[in-house]
Amino acid sequence: PLIKEIPFDYKNRYHATIRKVDDKNFLTVVGAPESVIPLCKFTKKLRRPDIASGVGAPTEASGENEELEPVLKKMLEQGLRVLAFAYNRRVSEEVNFEKMSKLSFGGFFGIKDSLRPEAKEAIRRAKDAGIGVIMITGDNKITAMALAKEAGIYTEGDGILTDKDLDALSEEELVKKLPEISVFARVTPEHKLKIIEAYKKRKEIIAMTGDGVNDAPSLVAADLGIGMGNIGTEVAKEASDIVLLDDNFETIVSAIEEGRSIYKTIKKVILYLFSTSLGEVLAISIALFSGYPLPLLAGQIIWLNFITDGFLDVALAMEPKEKGLLRKNWKRKGKYMVDLLMVQRMFVMALPMSIGAFFVFQKYLPAGVLTQAGLDFNSVKAMTMSLTVLAIFQWLNVWNCRSEDKSVFRMNIFSNKWLVGATFIVVSLQFLAVYNPIMQKILHTVSLDISDWLFALSVASSIIVIEEIRKLIYNKLRFNV
Repeated sequence: PLIKEIPFDYKNRYHATIRKVDDKNFLTVVGAPESVIPLCKFTKKLRRPDIASGVGAPTEASGENEELEPVLKKMLEQGLRVLAFAYNRRVSEEVNFEKMSKLSFGGFFGIKDSLRPEAKEAIRRAKDAGIGVIMITGDNKITAMALAKEAGIYTEGDGILTDKDLDALSEEELVKKLPEISVFARVTPEHKLKIIEAYKKRKEIIAMTGDGVNDAPSLVAADLGIGMGNIGTEVAKEASDIVLLDDNFETIVSAIEEGRSIYKTIKKVILYLFSTSLGEVLAISIALFSGYPLPLLAGQIIWLNFITDGFLDVALAMEPKEKGLLRKNWKRKGKYMVDLLMVQRMFVMALPMSIGAFFVFQKYLPAGVLTQAGLDFNSVKAMTMSLTVLAIFQWLNVWNCRSEDKSVFRMNIFSNKWLVGATFIVVSLQFLAVYNPIMQKILHTVSLDISDWLFALSVASSIIVIEEIRKLIYNKLRFNV
């Protein structure tokens, strides 16, 4: 039966119990070798392992143990989590655990925490994507280094910091030292918080994984806390932002790839909507400031924004994931999703739309329309042409928005079948708006000849040409940089 117990904690790093065995009080101590071994007795000629330095230190105690240093070091280098076991067959029930000494050394236990087969490849993919992977563990320094080497986290030349190193370093010194460190060993929950704060001072975005109660503070402190769904405690799960159901690092990397894909897709949709809306606004503004009547009526603007844009932007959101998202050095350019490149592309796309629409409108507008009252057939046809050319601009521009650097002619049209279908729908609806008598009354349109369609198409094609030139210049400048 259990008489007395000291649970494991990060300060003592051992677990001690006193149990009644054959009417005797039997003391057992299990814990970190550097905590348990100093409590044991050894012969003069033998050497007690000094875990901190890796060199044996002679003792003056007595005992019957063999040389421990080579055995312990070999186990640690194999990546085993080593526990030391010591005991005393006769102790008092009132023993002071803090003053334990001269225990008999029982041996070492080695626990192998095997890596998942896909872990090393996942870590390589993460590094290729520009994501730094750091190991923070309570294991011994040598064990941590062996495991980190096996996983591909630690490479020759990387630094390793232990709890004592972290205690000795100031916060400023730690911040400077972080770039060369890939492993933190024998850390406590307080050390984890110190490490996270140091990375935040370097303006890094921190994702922290954890499964235990002691991981909860660091999971909360990180920008993204990731709890383990299978082996994680309820406290760790509650403290996390995300719970990893399969406890697999590969899932985190895949989630990052999906996140980047979603981020890029959102930017594509924003670019499309902003550029087309800006083109419409500029076309109307140019006409007004030039003394011309409105090239579009309110109903026609609604048609472009809700019908044409409505189908195309949803289809663009279904764009398949780009290749190589995890082979690029992904850098956050700022806290705003609309960056400088997006603004440049918006104007590059909006200018030909606005100028082209105004050019078509004034070309079809009758000479005396500025002085006459009401709308005649030719005025309505001019607005119909404005509506049609802007619609064609949008049909073509949505294909421009699929990539910021790849030519539209080098992309597989049918890789996004949703966009192909949406384009077919909006083209059909535009024909309906132009030729159906009911829609002609609603939208104030008239029928167009084949020559009108060809003229509108030739003008609208300029948006493809201009964006292709921009992509060519962009790729050349990026290659030179």
